Amino acid sequence: METIVETKNLKMHRKLLFDVIKNQAGTLQKAILEGVMNSIEAGTSRVDINLIVNEIENTAVLNIKDNGRGIPTEEELIEHFETFGTPHSDSENKVWARFRMGRGQLFAFGKNTWRTSTFQMEVDIDKWGLKYELTKNLPRVEGCDITIVLYENPIGNWECSSINRFKEEIRKLVEYVHIPVFFNEEQINTPPYALTWTHEDENAYYLFGAGSDLKIYNLGAFVRMRYIYETGVAGVIVSKKPLDVNFARNDIKNSCPVYRDINEVIRQNRIKETKKQKKYTAMSPQQRLALLRDLRDGVQPYCNLRGKRIFRTSQGKWLTLNMIFESGQVWAFAPDGSRAADRCIQNGSALCLSDNILFDLSYRGERAGFFDWLLKEQLREKPDADCQNTYYWERDEVKKNIIRKTKSYIAYNIDELGKGGSGKCLTDGFSSEYINIPNNKLTIIEKRILKALESFNCWDDRRLSLGVSDEASAWTNGETYIVIERTFLRRLNLQNKYKIHKLFAIMVHELSHDGDTEGTHGHTPEFDARFREIIESDISPYTYITDFITKMRQQRIEKRKLDMIEKQMKAEESVKKKLGIGIAAKNK
Repeated sequence: METIVETKNLKMHRKLLFDVIKNQAGTLQKAILEGVMNSIEAGTSRVDINLIVNEIENTAVLNIKDNGRGIPTEEELIEHFETFGTPHSDSENKVWARFRMGRGQLFAFGKNTWRTSTFQMEVDIDKWGLKYELTKNLPRVEGCDITIVLYENPIGNWECSSINRFKEEIRKLVEYVHIPVFFNEEQINTPPYALTWTHEDENAYYLFGAGSDLKIYNLGAFVRMRYIYETGVAGVIVSKKPLDVNFARNDIKNSCPVYRDINEVIRQNRIKETKKQKKYTAMSPQQRLALLRDLRDGVQPYCNLRGKRIFRTSQGKWLTLNMIFESGQVWAFAPDGSRAADRCIQNGSALCLSDNILFDLSYRGERAGFFDWLLKEQLREKPDADCQNTYYWERDEVKKNIIRKTKSYIAYNIDELGKGGSGKCLTDGFSSEYINIPNNKLTIIEKRILKALESFNCWDDRRLSLGVSDEASAWTNGETYIVIERTFLRRLNLQNKYKIHKLFAIMVHELSHDGDTEGTHGHTPEFDARFREIIESDISPYTYITDFITKMRQQRIEKRKLDMIEKQMKAEESVKKKLGIGIAAKNK
């Protein structure tokens, strides 16, 4: 049989168009943004958005109105309203429009009634599917007036509790468009040319250092947010040129040349800010992660980043790469809050980095080889000597440090070694048990210490006791008790005021926890706030340090007095006993 080759066209099923209409926008707010952009492209000088809610019937009606060109002829109506996906011509001078699909986002949320020129179009996707009703020869109206009887009232649910909340969400989406946008008679946008920016070029307006993430606007319309851990900078960028966006208009294509130029400005700003930072400049965890990724990706030179505190320990402290390389200790990746890791850090036997670093950087290799992987891009020789990330005279030293760190790595526990694995682990010899010591098993000195501590009204009614643990110096259930580890207490020389400060410091630390710290040691923002509140309080435990010293001295003096009294009483008893024996012998 002879082979036949045919050229055929791909087709679209009707359900695909229905799905495009129903699923294009995830929220009503995003659909409203689409309506605003359509109005601006139609040449309007103002857009009015009105939302009327009937709380009794739990219904809502949305209206979007403009004074733009509208749809003046039936031919254009059929081509541009009835037909989805009609290409735009160059003569239309569109700003955002790409796919002629956006109106479908409004169709998805309720029964639409559109009035433009002498026409009225009604669409009810839920009832009529892809059919619509067209009425002609009505009184002429200017622009376009869209009324939507919403299928669901958007106000009052967990996501949007009030009209004010809804208004603020719309404001964020249209905040920088260049024509006035009103919501229930209140203007909710500011044109970018009326604002002050930290930088401006032919592509965009830039405001760096504002907010907690980077918001990007396509000609004033919100398109996406980039997290600060990706960009290293927070702020706002409003493009002056159209960005090449995806079908849903909620992301920007990497191939967009304008976006590439904007990204280069972001990168240069991040490098400039990194150089400007002083040694102890405070950074958010997201900013530190951004710099850590720059180190991995070679975005910034090694000399910019080696002194930045971007490596988090399992205790939540921050170290520099220099500090890690200069440390002669064995090191490991440990879970945040690990008591075993905490004890190793405290006694100086190991350096424990947070194992969340591995997750944040998407590292899945052998943990011992982490620094070799992390600095690979920094050490790569590049054709242009001016672009080297690591200076030639640094490279050999960095390679030596990597080798040292690879050799000094120690697995955290037996699970990391894998099934059948053998070798030394950080947690070898550590017991995870937390044992409370009964009062009758305490020594005289231990009882004396607890008695002095308990006499102060600063422990939030938590009972104090002693215990035994390989992992913790102290622990609490966050409510009714604080336990001090016996070995830790014995190692303190409480004749030394500095050591007493250390005891009180760990007590305040446990007092700041409002949850169980047995087996874990995490610190939340609430912990930090509670810690500051305690140390700044008028009845802070620190205010009792002098009293503690006095009470311990008094107890020692009282103990000596009691010992002397007891010794004297024993001596008297001994004398009486001897006298009694002597008298008895004489009588005989």
